[in-house]
Amino acid sequence: MTLAAIAIGVGLVALVGLVHHYALYALGRAAPRPDSSSTMAIQSTFIGLLLLHVAEILGLAAANRWLLGWDGLGGPASAPLSWADLIYLTGVNFTTLGYTQIELAGDIRIVTMLQSLGGFMILTWSATYLFTVCQRSWRRAENE
Repeated sequence: MTLAAIAIGVGLVALVGLVHHYALYALGRAAPRPDSSSTMAIQSTFIGLLLLHVAEILGLAAANRWLLGWDGLGGPASAPLSWADLIYLTGVNFTTLGYTQIELAGDIRIVTMLQSLGGFMILTWSATYLFTVCQRSWRRAENE
C-alpha cells in the first residue's frame, strides 16, 4: 500500500500543479497590466493568488476526506475528522511542514507529506509570480 500512497500523493500534487499553472495563466490575462495600473496589478494578483490557494487547499481537503474512507490507507490516530479539521490539516500541510495537533496513522501520512511538498513548491511558484508582477509594476512606476 505504500507505493499506492506515493502514487496517490504524486498524482494529487501533479493535478494541483496543473490547475495552478492554468490558473496563473488566467490570472495573468485577467489582472490589470503593470504598465496600465501598477498598484491594481499587484493587488489583484495578490488577491487572485490568495483565492487560488484557498481553492487548492479546499480541493485537497476534499481529496483527503475521500482518501480517509479507504481501507488500508490509514486515518486519524484518534476521533474521526470533521470538515473543519480536514481543512485545517490540509492548510497546515500546504503551508508548512505539516505540524498539527492532528495525528495520522498509516500510509495516509505519505499522501499528506507529499501534499506538504507540493504546497511548498506551489507557494514558491506563486511568490515568484507575484514578485515578477511587483518588479514590472515598480519598474513602470520609476519610468513615469
